[in-house]
Parts: sequence; structure tokens; C-alpha cells
Amino acid sequence: MIWAVVFLAAAGAGLIQSVTGFGAAVMMMLVLPYFFDMIRSPALSSSISLGLSAVLVWRFRKYVDWKLTLPVALAYVTLSTAAISVVGKLDLDMLTIVFALLLILLSLYYLFFSGSFSIRPTPVSALVCGAAAGICGGLFSIGGPVAVLYFLPAARSKESYVANLQLLFCITNLTNLFVRISKGIYTWELVPLTLVGVLGINLGKIAGLRVLDRLDIAGMRKLVYLFIGVSGVLTLVTHL
Repeated sequence: MIWAVVFLAAAGAGLIQSVTGFGAAVMMMLVLPYFFDMIRSPALSSSISLGLSAVLVWRFRKYVDWKLTLPVALAYVTLSTAAISVVGKLDLDMLTIVFALLLILLSLYYLFFSGSFSIRPTPVSALVCGAAAGICGGLFSIGGPVAVLYFLPAARSKESYVANLQLLFCITNLTNLFVRISKGIYTWELVPLTLVGVLGINLGKIAGLRVLDRLDIAGMRKLVYLFIGVSGVLTLVTHL
């Protein structure tokens, strides 16, 4: 049964992330904690997501902007590594509830008031967003909704947005995987499940890219901000 669960959760995750640029971890973390603890669930989610991010980076490689992505990635990796190191000592249930509420508030703000303020892609905002996303990624394997707040306003096209956000995920998920292996969090028993998940997430990607082709950048912005709120609501419901 667990094989089917991982496959189906990953397939849904692939569809969502291919359209919005993020959300794979959110989708899988709604399911995996029912079968694994809150230490191994993010490890499995992150490793499966890596299998999708790498494929999407290759597909949209001509839109990659290293100057835009690298500062965020460095801040993300630094803070996520630190968060992974202390994750076993924290009350993750309470932290997750706070995180979910923050996602809901961010979604409401950007859906209704984004015209009055938006994050500009400066070195300072890159470091701040990267650090915040890294903390969330290290603790919950859900850093995408925070990283989006930097990459979406900076994107010149939907392809640019997807390419650079997936490059960030590719770098950070790979780094976090090595950290989790070194700390004994990601073990050999998770490898077969990861492979099943990578297959599922890339099958879901096929359907997601068909939807992406029909969206313009304005429609994508609304969809992304809406899904940030949905992510917060779903995360909150599963932890109350």
C-alpha cells in the first residue's frame, strides 16, 4: 500500500509544481506524515522533489539566470542546513501551525493588496527571502511559498519564473539530501520509495506542463498566490 500512496501523492505533486512552480512538497507533506514521522517525511519529500526540479531546469534551461538565483540559493542552503541540524529538538507541530497561518496571510495580502507593495529583486531581498525559505525548507521541507515571493515579481515570463525557481529547488534539495544522509535522516530504506516517487512526480509533470502552456504570466501570478493560501489552509487543517 505504501508504494501506491507515495506514487499517487508524488503524481499529484508533479502536476501542481509544474503549473505553479512550487507545491510538490506541500502536496506530499499532506500525505507522508501519516506513514512516516516528521523527520523522515521531509527527507522523502525533498528527495522526490529533486527528481522533478532537475527535469524542469533542463527543460527550461535557456531561461536560467544565475545572478538572480544564486544569492537566494546560498542564503537558503545556509539556513536550511542549520534548521535541519536542530529539527529534532523543536516542537514542529506548533511551528507548522504558525507557518500555515503566515502562508494564509501572505496569500491574502498578495491577492488583494499586491499593487501597493511588492518585493523587488535586490541583493537584500534575495538574502532575506532565501534565508526565510531556507528555514522553512529545513524544518518542514516547504520553502517554496516563501521563495515565490522573490521569484514571481522578478520573472519576465512564466518560463523564466519556472526555470529559476526550479534551479533554486534543485540546488537546495540536493544540498539538503547530503546533509540528511550525513545525519542519518535519509537512509537506504527510503531509496526505493524515492524512485517510485520520482516516477510518479514526473508523470504528473506531463499533465501540469499542458496546463502551463495555456497560462499567461498574469494568470500564473493569481494562481500562485491563491495556491500559497491553499497550502496554508491544508497545512493548518492537518496539524490542528
